[in-house]
Amino acid sequence: MAYDGIMLHRIKNILIDTIQGGRINKIYQISKYELLFQVRAQRQNYQLLISCHPMYARLQLTYLDYPTPESPNPLTMLFRKILEGSHIKEIEQAGLDRILKITFATRNELGDYIEYFLYVEIMGKHSNIILVNQDHKIVDSIKRITPSMNSERFLQPGAIYQLPPMLNKLDPFTADYIEDNQLNRIYQGMSPILSKEIVYRIDNHQNFHDIMKMIDHSDDLYLTTADHKEYFYLIELTHLHGETVKYPLFEGLDIHFHEIDQKERIKQQTSNLLKFISNEYQKNVIKLKKLESTLLDSQNSDEYRIKGDLLYSSLHLIHKGMDHIIVDNYYDNTQIDIALDPKLEPKANAQKYYQKYQKAKNSIQVLNEQIELTRKEIDYFDSLVTSMSQASYYDALEIKEELENEGYLKKKSKRNTIRKKQIPHFLSFITKDGIEIDIGKNNLQNDYLTFKHAHRYDMWFHAKDMPGSHVIVKAQNLDEYTIRLAAKIAAYYSKGRNSSSVPVNYTLVKTLKKPAGSKPGKVILDSYKTIYIDPDDTFLQEITEKK
Repeated sequence: MAYDGIMLHRIKNILIDTIQGGRINKIYQISKYELLFQVRAQRQNYQLLISCHPMYARLQLTYLDYPTPESPNPLTMLFRKILEGSHIKEIEQAGLDRILKITFATRNELGDYIEYFLYVEIMGKHSNIILVNQDHKIVDSIKRITPSMNSERFLQPGAIYQLPPMLNKLDPFTADYIEDNQLNRIYQGMSPILSKEIVYRIDNHQNFHDIMKMIDHSDDLYLTTADHKEYFYLIELTHLHGETVKYPLFEGLDIHFHEIDQKERIKQQTSNLLKFISNEYQKNVIKLKKLESTLLDSQNSDEYRIKGDLLYSSLHLIHKGMDHIIVDNYYDNTQIDIALDPKLEPKANAQKYYQKYQKAKNSIQVLNEQIELTRKEIDYFDSLVTSMSQASYYDALEIKEELENEGYLKKKSKRNTIRKKQIPHFLSFITKDGIEIDIGKNNLQNDYLTFKHAHRYDMWFHAKDMPGSHVIVKAQNLDEYTIRLAAKIAAYYSKGRNSSSVPVNYTLVKTLKKPAGSKPGKVILDSYKTIYIDPDDTFLQEITEKK
């Protein structure tokens, strides 16, 4: 990760210019490792994101719309009680180490002036966010470190906060250049990847202090893709020889971390959801095999009737206490060995086989009904597995809501709250011809788009015989280009994403019907056409997201 002390130094200076002196309006804990501060400064609203994630710890201003919890947890309530309404007095960095100290000025309940300090430690798996009072006693932290976990430096309420041990290295902004292939061992705040870039540039006749000056004044972030991996820094990482795109600093950080954040947020907020869906799918697959095996046995139930007939015709040969008998099978002119219950009379043994025959015969209808229901359950959970594989944070929450509505998951009771029914968060794009294409990424979105949002003369697309998105094209008399584009989108957002020649059905919305009592996302097609398409993501270059 290239979020090193030198990058934090530049971000610190930008934060001083933008939010130092600002007022804290609201605080949210948006995930296990992240806090979001809403700051009012210089007549503008800012969002300060502070993360102590073991892999993606950082501090930045963000322009993304992060989902906020409906009810605060105890830590959030504590932070709000102390810091909401306070002002950011000062923002400092511990040398060029990845430790930032934010001083908040506020007043206590008696009106006395008081200060609190927030230490943001960006140190990989040891990253943390620690709130300290003016006596330098820890109020609380995102991660509590007990003496049993670390006897030298423990972080828990009431303990005295101490900075981690600092390494004695040179300041790259003031010290002279010392030739070495690993400059990060010599200079403060320098990551290995920046060290390689500086060495590469110096080998290409650039001056060390000019490079550091360029970094110190950079307001940009360069995202470089090399070997299918994305890197970032304040200057272009030319030594990677990859494809580079330049963005404003905080916008670039948002772009780089957005997809990572989405996946991490889904994992945290719906950690057991995918496991539950996968388990239900596998459970029904196993159940189907057992039902089909039982059905096969039941369909072969004539064997029980034949044995009963043969026993009745051979009663004179049977007596109580026998455990089997070999008799002539007049149905196929062979001999057959029939097992007997030695505790039963001859007639009772014959009657037992007739009972087995009748039971198996009666169970066939029930088994067929159960097999049909189980197959529907497999199709349903298969669709949810596909939806989860392509889900955003909101998509995942809607899938969870759907499972609650269908009775698979227990709803959490929310007392004294009235929740307004929200429109599902479906995707909406505009083609180069100005045509709107809407995409449902889960069953709730699919149902809403097809039966509430779409006009009856809009065109509906869906991958044939597999889970996938309902795609609505809000136009009539589509040309071949738009049909192929919509089909490619439907194939891409389906289980056949990684296949070739995926069949996609398309028809007018007015021809679709919702099966009575069916699960969300199910439709019946009256008449339709089918097109075969190779799915890929090139269509993203041909459409723009509708705002």
